[in-house]
Amino acid sequence: MLAYGVIQLGSAVVSAVALVAIALSFCSLKKESKFFNECVEEIKATGSPTADAVRFCTGG
Repeated sequence: MLAYGVIQLGSAVVSAVALVAIALSFCSLKKESKFFNECVEEIKATGSPTADAVRFCTGG
């Protein structure tokens, strides 16, 4: 019975750590998306079409 409790507690800790890692990756993704959108808007302001702005901001 003790082993079952320890295993269940360990699995809950692993799940919590995984959820924290996922949350942090979403935060990073949000920041990257913001920078990408700012880049596209800046290039579009120079008169370039949207497709060219996206290509430039993705490094193409």
